[in-house]
Amino acid sequence: MKKKWILLAEGLLLAVLFVLSFGGSDIVFEADHQQLYRVEETGGIVSKDFALNPGVYRIIVESDIANGGIGSGMEISLEAEETTFRAIRGNRATLSADTEHKRITYYVADTVDAAHLQIQPFSEGGNVSYELKVEKTTAGRRILFVIVLVLFACLDGIAIFRRKVLCKEVSGQKKWINCAMVGIWMIACIPLLVDYLVLGTDSVQCLRETEYMLQGEWGRIPAAHLLYLWIPAGMRWIGFPVATSYKIMIAFLSGAALALLYFLFSKWGKDARLVLAAAAFGIWNPLAVKTLYVMGNPGKFVVCVLGYAVLGSVVWILLQKRKSQNKISPWIVFAVLLILVLQVVYYENTIILQSDVQYWYNEEPFMTGE
Repeated sequence: MKKKWILLAEGLLLAVLFVLSFGGSDIVFEADHQQLYRVEETGGIVSKDFALNPGVYRIIVESDIANGGIGSGMEISLEAEETTFRAIRGNRATLSADTEHKRITYYVADTVDAAHLQIQPFSEGGNVSYELKVEKTTAGRRILFVIVLVLFACLDGIAIFRRKVLCKEVSGQKKWINCAMVGIWMIACIPLLVDYLVLGTDSVQCLRETEYMLQGEWGRIPAAHLLYLWIPAGMRWIGFPVATSYKIMIAFLSGAALALLYFLFSKWGKDARLVLAAAAFGIWNPLAVKTLYVMGNPGKFVVCVLGYAVLGSVVWILLQKRKSQNKISPWIVFAVLLILVLQVVYYENTIILQSDVQYWYNEEPFMTGE
């Protein structure tokens, strides 16, 4: 009876959050170019202050090209006082002279009492005609709904698994295998713990293709890339930042690759330790880490994992045909796993120390070529 009440409470909370996620946006600031103020010392333009609460905000720029538009172009950003500017997460946007409509997303993590828009025009003088709006979107509520949904799913899954263990429905070996699988997956996701995602050599193309997908330009995307691009595109549609969307994709691909490798290798091997070690090598090896985090190419990662699965299955089948069953010491397996973990940590540290920090909260400045 207690479980039913808990599930009912979870369902009611999720239903409320789901309904709230479809509410309308709220305008928190609105002004035209005549209501802005010029800062003589810097030559920039600022708006009056307005308050922000935690959530997802969007700057909307509407310009009248016939009457001057935004002039020769400008840079625009959402700023705050030095004591609270870290609460605002986002990138400065660059607008060209022919911009008629532009939306820039910002994420506010804390209450900001005095935020303002800051504009740096590329040239002074000339006629301009544009309007600015700052609206609080429903993306924050959608993100909250997804987070609560995933949290409830994880907690309920753990509770169900624990009940099956206590009822002897799951053997002790299977329990430890599942725990080891989760541990292997979490170790593979070590580089995702950093606050930023490094711009790999192939990541810009992935960013652009995701943007094409969101804009409905499917013909500009290779068909094979759609097999994984739906993950960041879906997360972006919900409202998650760019970096978070790609981290979710990488975590999903790593988990799916581990599950696939374990499923295949468990068909040919009876020693769970060897199967786990072979599956771990598929996502812990330096090549997999390099393709995901240094090159930023999930497609090549998928190809590498599938190739490793086929090659590993063939090798395992050939070994099974031998009559002699060689036993391997658990200490050897442990040493191999330790070496693989150190390799992952090494590559993660190399990425952090030798790369420029790139904060991926929205598509700027990557889609503008900066």
